[in-house]
Amino acid sequence: MWWSRKTRQAVILGALLGLAGCGFRPLYNQPTGNDPSGGYNVQADLATIYILPIKDRIGQQLRNLLLTRLNPKGSPAEPAYDLRIGLSESVQQLGIKKSSFATRANLRISASYNLVAAKGTVDTGGDITVLPTGTVLAISSYDISTYEFTTLTARKDARARAVREIADDLRTRFAVYFAQRRK
Repeated sequence: MWWSRKTRQAVILGALLGLAGCGFRPLYNQPTGNDPSGGYNVQADLATIYILPIKDRIGQQLRNLLLTRLNPKGSPAEPAYDLRIGLSESVQQLGIKKSSFATRANLRISASYNLVAAKGTVDTGGDITVLPTGTVLAISSYDISTYEFTTLTARKDARARAVREIADDLRTRFAVYFAQRRK
């Protein structure tokens, strides 16, 4: 069905007005001096998170990615929050041949996290205040080759993709948390 030009323009204008009226705000809105929407800087809140060391090599990779995503200017001098993360990894073999040789695998990395108010930042009466907690799951597939080096390289790449996905997901979750808290 072909719409006339005026009909298309009216539909587009109506959609834009509907979007403007629903209260949509960009998540990473940078505030200006006379911002009537009450903009705030979520990045400033993210930069107050101190990421505690995570065990193993994969934890080190995740911590480094989170540092660049949450604190691009370096660790905060006086953090308001501590981020605790525990990782687990498993491999599920798929695509098994008649010879019982797997040709494909899924690498599953699960990250359980707790965002905790740093001591001295919130009056908790000596108790630890737990903020967002949860689990992030990333699944990344790779091919299993008859050559061991090829398989190890594919698994390493799958691990790097999964860790990147977890870091991006955590950054988004914390940004949404801070944005909702500021509303």
